Amino acid sequence: MIVVLRSVVYAIILLVSLVYSLTATADSGPPYNNGATVFVPFINANDMSKPNLYTNPKIQVGFSSNYSSSFAVTMDTGSVGIVVGSNYFTPPAKRRADPSFVGSGSETLTSSGVKYTGDWYKTTVHLFSGKTVVARSTVPVLALTNVSCIPGARNCHIDDPTGAGVAYFGVGFAGGPGQPQGTPDKNAFLNVTNIAGSSSLPSPGYILSTQGAQIGLTSSNTKGFALIKLEPLLAPTLEQWQTAPESKNLLTDWQHARGTITVNGISGSGGILFDTGVNTGFLTPPIGVTVKTGMGPSKAECNTSPPTCAVSGTTVQVSIPNQTNPVASFNYTVGAGNGSQIGNPISPYALSVEQKSAPFLNTTVRFLQAFTYFYDAANGFVGLQKITGNTPAKYAASTPGALTVEGVFQCFFGWAGANFYSRNVRVQPTAYKWPYTYIYDNQKYVGISSGVPASDNMPAATSLANTVYTWGAGGPSSGTDLGGLSGWLAAAGCQ
Repeated sequence: MIVVLRSVVYAIILLVSLVYSLTATADSGPPYNNGATVFVPFINANDMSKPNLYTNPKIQVGFSSNYSSSFAVTMDTGSVGIVVGSNYFTPPAKRRADPSFVGSGSETLTSSGVKYTGDWYKTTVHLFSGKTVVARSTVPVLALTNVSCIPGARNCHIDDPTGAGVAYFGVGFAGGPGQPQGTPDKNAFLNVTNIAGSSSLPSPGYILSTQGAQIGLTSSNTKGFALIKLEPLLAPTLEQWQTAPESKNLLTDWQHARGTITVNGISGSGGILFDTGVNTGFLTPPIGVTVKTGMGPSKAECNTSPPTCAVSGTTVQVSIPNQTNPVASFNYTVGAGNGSQIGNPISPYALSVEQKSAPFLNTTVRFLQAFTYFYDAANGFVGLQKITGNTPAKYAASTPGALTVEGVFQCFFGWAGANFYSRNVRVQPTAYKWPYTYIYDNQKYVGISSGVPASDNMPAATSLANTVYTWGAGGPSSGTDLGGLSGWLAAAGCQ
């Protein structure tokens, strides 16, 4: 339930990426194999499939394999980590003296302004299909000790300050300012340690539909998706994490997807959050766009004082990466009563507007009415596949097999084009070939790696994620490691 990236660092990266936006090409996506995969159904899948209902997906989980002690919990792609009260999780008798204690912490849901405070304990989480455990994960969970409202909270109501009845299951990424400890080691879908009936483990990624979550990406289940290359998130670093993830492929976290957000006909580049945890959308419009607001339908999270619900007739369009050549797009118009658009399943229940940060849109859970979605945590991709016959084509579209790398640290590549090449050389547009995003001419490549290992031709020990490389005319078969991306961003004036 993250609403908006409020930090100055995010705002600078978004604006700089807009300035240095370049046309991109792509050769191929990641080389998915046909490894292990497991399906975790939504227990409210029937409701999720109905476009006239506004509901969030729930899964059945527990801290033992006994179904009688399991519970239903909201699966939230807008937060990271499992947050539970004493009704669901009992800390060990020794509390912080127990070896499973990781550290104290907190998470804030910026959609409401609710702050959860407690202690992290590493434990086993059981994922159920019906009454059967189909997978297990080993992750820290936040055992709550207090629930409060942050200053200036948008829509915060605390019934029980102990948080005994609270349960959230965050499987998102790019935790953001409200979740400084929301790193990949906390994500139970990415840290599966056992699949029932299988001796192998799934890749760190998952596919979402209205029916459930398919954990583990394969060459078969990723066919037909439009791919969006994500920018690496440089902080927190591994040293700032509380525990290391099970897989070395999770040592990088990723920023949210980016696209062109058009509001009332005016466009700007911004972040897109695909969030199953909310029904009210959250919008920061492009610079120069002022959206009229008022009260929305009952229970809308924008019915604040003063109200922030976008008024009827407000139009929103998202094109990824741009309107000229999108690999995926969707749109809606705020409907009667400042609510949803009749006949458009992807339209949110209401749309809250904030004018004071970089352009941003939280899609709400309604994106699952139009698209099947996947997240690849190892290589940094989001995939979208339009669901045939669910949402009318005029409201949503995707191009099967298309891949966009627009926005992948274009500030650095803009600087590198002028500093790594002769002024007389015409540098080719940004391109992607697993796992490198790069620019090139006939003699030299400059690229950023976002996978481990970086290539079949380079040893894993010398190919690291978020590392800058150069190659000769032969390409990545033999490269020179120029060091971590963060240092180069500083040298280029990009952070």
